[in-house]
This record gives sequence, structure tokens and C-alpha cells, in this order.
Amino acid sequence: MKKSLLVFLLMLLATLACKATEPIRRVLFIGDSMTGWLAERLEAYGTLNGFEVSTVIWDGSTLPKWVNSGKLPSLIKTHKPDAVFICLGLNEILAKDMNARMSKPVAALEQQLEGIPFVWVGPPTWPGKSTGQAFNDWMKTHIHGTGHYFDSQALKLPRQSAGNPHPTRAACASWMDAVVHWLPSADIGFPASMKQPASGEMKRGKVYIYRRMKQAL
Repeated sequence: MKKSLLVFLLMLLATLACKATEPIRRVLFIGDSMTGWLAERLEAYGTLNGFEVSTVIWDGSTLPKWVNSGKLPSLIKTHKPDAVFICLGLNEILAKDMNARMSKPVAALEQQLEGIPFVWVGPPTWPGKSTGQAFNDWMKTHIHGTGHYFDSQALKLPRQSAGNPHPTRAACASWMDAVVHWLPSADIGFPASMKQPASGEMKRGKVYIYRRMKQAL
């Protein structure tokens, strides 16, 4: 009995090791209103580097809203991603009690990911308000594993207007360039280096879903 269990565990470890070395071919990119241009820049990378991006934007969404919708498992089943990108936090960055607001939703989201490798692109600063570093520090220490969270706070991103937290289109391209440069450290299956598209080049993938704040996902 013990020998059978050992054999099973060795086979499981071998399977996981093999899966970890498989190239990324399909990416699911989900998130709030910050997501669109980031995903389009990532798709431009994908065109040159052999992967495609399916994008689902839910304007004004929060992590609890995504978790409570229960839609992520069905999106995963439909699009079968090798990796998931998450861009959430803009609408929670100024929260006072991170443990109370984020602990259960973070755990629930990770469970809904079903073990699929992921990276979380944190929100940039909100002009004229606190930096949100408390939010980022909490996220970096509470999501599963190390190196899965990209802290965007230090980036100098031109905004669409004064006081508007949303970066310009060109700034989003630069933002995703920084994420891609950082990706190898996340160790989720992307190559150590990727071909970079022309400056500011964007491309929408075959799947690009947008929902307004009051719409159901």
C-alpha cells in the first residue's frame, strides 16, 4: 500500500514537472477597466511569440465582484488557458482594512483558478490620493506563491487627464512592456526573453469581451 502511494506521488510530481515546462499558448486576461489596453499590448507580444490572449473586461469590477459572480471557472473551461493574467485592485486600492476586505476573496479566486499559473498586475497610483502602497504590500504577501504579483506603484504613467487614474494608451503599452520584462521572475512558463513588438503596437485577440459596470458578466 505504501509502495503504491509512493509510486502515485512520484508520477504526480513527474506530471507537474512536465506541465511546468510546457510553453504558454493560451492566456486568459481578466480584470477591471485597466485591462483592455494592457491585454491588447500583450496580444501584440503573443503574435510574435506564439501565444494568444482572450480578454474579459468588467468595467468598475472588484475582486469580490469577480469571485461572487462565479464566472471564472466557466471562462477557464471555455478558453482553456495555460496562464491567467489578472488586473484588479484599482477600485480597492484605497481600502482601509485589507484583511477584512481581501482575505476571503483572494483565497476564493485562487481556488477558482484551479491551479492554473497566474500573474496579478497591480494598479498604479491614483493621482492626488494616497499611493496605495499598503494595498500592494498586502497583496504581495498574501497571494499564493512568491513573485506572482507585479507592483505597478513605481511606474511613471501619463494619465488621460488630471486626477484620472487611467493611463493613456501609450502608457499602457509601456506598462505592459514592464510587466513582460518582469515575467521571467514569476516563473510560470514564459520564456526568459520575448520578441518585443513595435513601440505602442496593440492588437485585439479573437476573444475580447467587455461588460459595463452595471452589466452582468
